[in-house]
Amino acid sequence: MVFSNRQRPSLLRARRQRTSNSRCLSSALRPSLGNRRNRTSRVMQSRSSQAAANFSGDRLRLARYRAGLNIRELAEAVDLSSGAISQYETGRATPTPAGLAKLAMATGVPAAFLTFGTRSVSMAGLEGTHFRSLRSTSKQTRANAWTWSEMVLDLTQVLERYVRLPSASVPVHTLVPGASREEFRAAAALVRTEWCLPDGPVGHLARHMETHGIVISRLTLADGGIDAFSQYQSDHPVVVLGENKGDIARSRFDLAHELGHLVCHPEADPGGTQENQAHGFAAEFLMPEEHMRAVLPRRYDLGTYVKLKQEWGVSIAALLYRARTLEVITDVAYRRAVVALNSQYGRRNEPFPLQSPDDPSLLAQAVALAESNGISLDSIANDAHIALEDAALIVAGSRARPVVAL
Repeated sequence: MVFSNRQRPSLLRARRQRTSNSRCLSSALRPSLGNRRNRTSRVMQSRSSQAAANFSGDRLRLARYRAGLNIRELAEAVDLSSGAISQYETGRATPTPAGLAKLAMATGVPAAFLTFGTRSVSMAGLEGTHFRSLRSTSKQTRANAWTWSEMVLDLTQVLERYVRLPSASVPVHTLVPGASREEFRAAAALVRTEWCLPDGPVGHLARHMETHGIVISRLTLADGGIDAFSQYQSDHPVVVLGENKGDIARSRFDLAHELGHLVCHPEADPGGTQENQAHGFAAEFLMPEEHMRAVLPRRYDLGTYVKLKQEWGVSIAALLYRARTLEVITDVAYRRAVVALNSQYGRRNEPFPLQSPDDPSLLAQAVALAESNGISLDSIANDAHIALEDAALIVAGSRARPVVAL
């Protein structure tokens, strides 16, 4: 398009006016954006200050355990002295808002995780948790694992705002040191009776436990030496399983062992007789004496043991040990059978593995139900003050079975 000489001055004036208006608009927007940044900064500072005011030393210790750090390592990470960290954890000092943010970053948790606004840490703490293999695992390893059971409880507490979980219904039959085999039978029979379980094989044990309010999660623990552990210091008992390592029968026995602790040991006694008692309970619960005496062969017969394995959902090794305990076979016969089995298949590869794993599903079902009502896992994790990644790991350990409505 061609403009005349008379039109050009007016076009230039219009262009200058538009440029001037654009500059005015840009100038007007700058203070507005600046104010928005200032407001955001003030909100973040306010939240950080509030978190520091509600700081909990117990939650800091929990976060440190989660990160697998000792006091010295955490102190170095946040450029403080070990004494300062100790004072924070014992409640003799409180970090500044900036210091709290550093502690949260160093331990990998949200700042709100370190406050009293979160569920209180279980009173008996690490010492009130049932662990096996005290000699083969360090206290720091057990502390790291225990932290996950506390986060399971944090998540469960928030989930119950949106989903009604089964109430805890765990029979109690306390065993004292020196309890006899008859006591194991009585404890196992009590659970079968109160839970209305069949007289023979118990079936899907994880499902039975979750139906009666026991929260279970399967996690890849830092130390593969921890097969499972449990605690009952809140409204819901918690069982944390390690990886099943491809051995479904062993994992089921781990579940029965932890159930034995929940039923028979109201207070944990690390290093005492409780581990042997939990084993005795698990053996009686999964392989009742009155049935086993009638079906266990008096001579090693692999075909018979394979059939019993599939029927009762336990390992051949457990069945052989049960036969020895019940004196169906002698110690010599037991050793010969174990040598024969191991020489043919190896110590860790039993033949004819079980096909139906005892995987938990309660938490996954509860989260799916909450999500179907518009409550995301991100929102649940935020309300529980735990990292979304941690919440996802906890729920993933309960997602093995198809999700159905509770």
